[in-house]
Amino acid sequence: METAVSRYDDALHHVHEARQLVERFGYSWLAAWLRVQLGTLDIVHGRLDRARELLEEAMELSLTIGITRNVTLCLVAFARLALAEANPGRAALLAGAVEGLRQRAGLGAWPMLRRWEAELAAQIRQELGTDRFDQGYEAGARLSQRQAVATARNQPDAAVKR
Repeated sequence: METAVSRYDDALHHVHEARQLVERFGYSWLAAWLRVQLGTLDIVHGRLDRARELLEEAMELSLTIGITRNVTLCLVAFARLALAEANPGRAALLAGAVEGLRQRAGLGAWPMLRRWEAELAAQIRQELGTDRFDQGYEAGARLSQRQAVATARNQPDAAVKR
């Protein structure tokens, strides 16, 4: 919640503390989610390489345990990372992929993250303009999970294979 309301310094302490507990007790879904949170905090602080490492770990855990909700959380963070890396086109694709995957699985965004995700979409739209954002978002919504993950990992060849 602290991350969602931009209290990043408070969040960092609590997320590190929670990560230690989770690692000790072995909750894979929560371990993945905490890596997403730490990666997001690294993005906010401009540590993009470290963020990518954490998000890759989170994605790998999420794919291993097969929880779509976790995969979409990872994809949102990867969209934020793409925007920070000055790649708003990939960010729009990933934001759309999140929507498409959630819709097909009958999931919604967690209530505490809705505003935060809406703000991210607005930032991407501002960078791209409405038409380009809509095109990228709609194309992303049609991606399969495998294609979305490949896009997040910046593996465009894998994204187009079926």
